[in-house]
Amino acid sequence: MTALGSTVRYVRETVGMTQRAAAEALGVSSVHLSNVERGVTPPSASLMARLTEVYGIDVYVLCYCTGDDDAPEAVKQARRKLAEALRCQLGDVVKAG
Repeated sequence: MTALGSTVRYVRETVGMTQRAAAEALGVSSVHLSNVERGVTPPSASLMARLTEVYGIDVYVLCYCTGDDDAPEAVKQARRKLAEALRCQLGDVVKAG
């Protein structure tokens, strides 16, 4: 599973959507969404835009912020802060839903 795929799944589950409901809202098949979440198929740019629209959060940015690489510590700290803010935003989306 790719980091992006697991982030897509995390956000879907956090907002409380089944894979079938999310696929319908995104305008894709359940199989396609499953493939994206498992890292079998990369999401297209248009699907990434729809994910942001449907979930109310930029999944790509959240994935980037939670990634672990050889970035300087200052960059990692900034990413962690942004990830925390995005998770708070995601919590607000869930509460509003």
